[in-house]
Amino acid sequence: MFNQLKLKPLRIRIPFLIDVIFVSDPVQIRLIEKSGTVDRLHSYPTKSLPWWVKFYFSSTKFYDQQRDLWFCPFESKDNSSYYPRRAYLEEKVALSYSQEDVQKIAELLRTDAEDEVLAHAMVQIVNRRFFDQDVPLEITREAKDTVQSLPEAILPWKYIRGKKAQAKIMNYCQGNLPQGVHILDVGHNIGEVVQASALSLKKLKENLNQPIERTFTDNAPTPQVPRIAIKPSTFDGMLRSPTTPGKTVLLLMIAKAAAEIQDLSFTFSTGSSERECVFKDFFLKFMADLQQELKQGAL
Repeated sequence: MFNQLKLKPLRIRIPFLIDVIFVSDPVQIRLIEKSGTVDRLHSYPTKSLPWWVKFYFSSTKFYDQQRDLWFCPFESKDNSSYYPRRAYLEEKVALSYSQEDVQKIAELLRTDAEDEVLAHAMVQIVNRRFFDQDVPLEITREAKDTVQSLPEAILPWKYIRGKKAQAKIMNYCQGNLPQGVHILDVGHNIGEVVQASALSLKKLKENLNQPIERTFTDNAPTPQVPRIAIKPSTFDGMLRSPTTPGKTVLLLMIAKAAAEIQDLSFTFSTGSSERECVFKDFFLKFMADLQQELKQGAL
């Protein structure tokens, strides 16, 4: 049963307009995920999702409004496309990286390269495997403008800029990826690397003598993940009133949970190994190799 002494999650509910629940407690996140009453956003057709979900995500790297495409982890496991798409990503991630890649990033960090330079270099290491060529600088520059949080979407200039950036990235992917590849899955990776890599690399440099696991639970690259109610539930009394299927969206604040209990399963998932980020092992191994390279260079 839910521990009644824990603080209840913050819920913002305006009838017929919005119903959002923010959950950061790791115990609560695990309870929600195991409840069987929530699923990924695209378990519902886009047209039936809450209006604000469609509004917000159309300016992010997770959704392509023009083609009605959602990022792979936003698909329900019941979606027949999920496993083939994940298998393709796993195959490409397995190509790994070279020692020269590690040395290049180490040198950029040693010389205090600007964030844009760091991000562009990391995009090539992560995404060259999909294109067999470098991603142009104009695309990585655009990627930084996709909206990263709900408050940003309220600002008209950021929202408009985010939508334009997303459209440009998707058009690039459509024109340069092999036929049959899901362009949103790859386009998302460009945006994710641009928006998260520079900060992660600098956190690593600042904590060279700290275990990788500690650095990236204290500073998880992904702040939150969404879920949508598919059944009414209060999660054993966690909520004062039940969720509404197809309307209530839960934002699981996994970065806060990871930092609270120092658990990598929240850095790359929601407290379990199920459907962990495809890039988990790649990310941790690259950061460990980079840490070693930076240490050696400091001798």
